[in-house]
Amino acid sequence: MRPELTWLILVACSSGAVPEAPVAPRVKAPSCAAAADGMVGMLLADKDPKPPDETVDGIRNLIRDRCQQDGWSAEAQRCLAEMKTPDDANNCGTFLTEAQQAALVQAQAARQK
Repeated sequence: MRPELTWLILVACSSGAVPEAPVAPRVKAPSCAAAADGMVGMLLADKDPKPPDETVDGIRNLIRDRCQQDGWSAEAQRCLAEMKTPDDANNCGTFLTEAQQAALVQAQAARQK
């Protein structure tokens, strides 16, 4: 068989399918609820005994509300949701503005009165 004919047959018989582009894994979008969960988890990590559930829920709700009302960035939300250590917490704090940090502190102080 002539080489040109072999090449033509190979080309004609190929599937011609375009390879699919690799799909990036889906990353869960950050949320204020996840940020609140991460912060509460960090706060309670070394507490023994743990505070009552209603206290924990109150803190979680306060953090979530401040996040939503103060418009915390996606970076801040993601960082706070994923933090595991005090160093992580310090790093995550840099993603909040001074006003956002102050609002959180003031809300917590008002809650404790």
